[in-house]
Amino acid sequence: MAKAQTAVLTRHVTGWHLLLAGGALAIVAYYFVQALGPGWAGTQVALYCSANGALLACSLVAARRHRAMTGMALLLAASAAASIFADVVFYFLALVQGEVAYPSIADLGYLASYPLMASAFLMVIRRRTPGWDFASAIDAAIVAVSAGFLVFEFIIVPTAAISGENVATLVSVAYPVGDLMLITVGARLMLGAGLRTVPLRMAGGYLGLVLYADTAYSIQTLNGTYRAGNYLDAVWMTATFLLAAALLHPAAPKLIERSSAATPDATTGRLTVLAIAAMVAPTSMAVQYLRGQPSHVLIAALVCNLLFLLVLARMAGLVTAQRHAAITDGLTGMRSRRFFEQSLHAEVARAGRSGNDVGILLLDIDHFKNVNDTYGHHGGDRVLVELAHRLTGVMRPGDLAARYGGEEFAVLLPGAGPAAAAEVAERIRRAVSIAPIAVGEDRLHRVTVSIGVAGLPSVCTDADELVLAADRALYAAKNAGRDRVVAFDDK
Repeated sequence: MAKAQTAVLTRHVTGWHLLLAGGALAIVAYYFVQALGPGWAGTQVALYCSANGALLACSLVAARRHRAMTGMALLLAASAAASIFADVVFYFLALVQGEVAYPSIADLGYLASYPLMASAFLMVIRRRTPGWDFASAIDAAIVAVSAGFLVFEFIIVPTAAISGENVATLVSVAYPVGDLMLITVGARLMLGAGLRTVPLRMAGGYLGLVLYADTAYSIQTLNGTYRAGNYLDAVWMTATFLLAAALLHPAAPKLIERSSAATPDATTGRLTVLAIAAMVAPTSMAVQYLRGQPSHVLIAALVCNLLFLLVLARMAGLVTAQRHAAITDGLTGMRSRRFFEQSLHAEVARAGRSGNDVGILLLDIDHFKNVNDTYGHHGGDRVLVELAHRLTGVMRPGDLAARYGGEEFAVLLPGAGPAAAAEVAERIRRAVSIAPIAVGEDRLHRVTVSIGVAGLPSVCTDADELVLAADRALYAAKNAGRDRVVAFDDK
């Protein structure tokens, strides 16, 4: 019994668990060594650098284990290496010179880590949503503009005011600009579509902790209250160990897994974040007024106008998405049955006035229940998605395909007579059966369809009668042995 419990415990304690535990011990040891005095400075530096050292090692491990993560992981490794270089140089200068001049060569390493880290996260974003994710881009822009105003108002302007030299001013301002860079990509990553996995939440935790620590550091520096080795070092170290552990997590490859959702849902939490972000600029103006401090009214007005336009764009996007969802099947991306029926009635009415032909196809996947029973509903969904892709690939321009219900699809063929409709149906049948469909990682299944064909004005003059005729032809195709096309004949 004891051996079984030990085995279960061993299976559940993995590398990322050990890394987080080791990180906690390193942080405790860092402050313990600090209390021992200057004689232990080298050990203290080594303990502080252990966080970025862990990130560097874990990034290289991830690049080797997961080929798809190589680019992102190497950028993270470069960012960690730049930070290690900066820390070592900074503490070396502090030990040799007693006081480090500002700016110093160490600042080159610190500043270089920002674009490298931002580029890594940007690569994750592009892999998760390869297309143009309009909704997430707008959401991230709202958050970034609001955060950018706060950084400008409370950090950049005061920093520029107290820096006496141009170089020192430029370097001082570069740090909050680097934070703003991380805010922008972080907001885009966390608000974008895609799986909300443990590694993603850990990456979000990293960004949140780093931004908090950097902001607190800037404020303490401006107030003259910053002291080396205060609690902020623990925050920076915790953040870095957290990101390193995310790269060791078994679900790390899902960080770059392509999102199946076209746009993220407009949840209450998301709308709350956007509402707070939109209120930042006017609220900060009110705070500055109550404090008796000067406020940059022109900049705030521009930010408020920009946020207003972004929110309008977001609302317009929501309305468009809702309209699209109302007429689109969520699984296959094809038109819905309701949209198909409305289009069919409109096309039949138009054909009645002009005397043109109208064709309709109803097709059903043969033995689809066996697919679900054998491979599960996930396998069945794969079949439906691939069938929709093959079907739309052989249709004529102007034709309309829809998921009619379950495993049944419908195609509207404006201007198609009986011969043309039967030809399209046969092309669809061959396209579906020409190659097996992947129903799992290494499992293929051959799929066939039965198709019923009907048209106007040869068999009827009404849209409902046309659907009924195609349905009868479909059942005739299934009764005749399936995997065939049958045209309705009222004789």
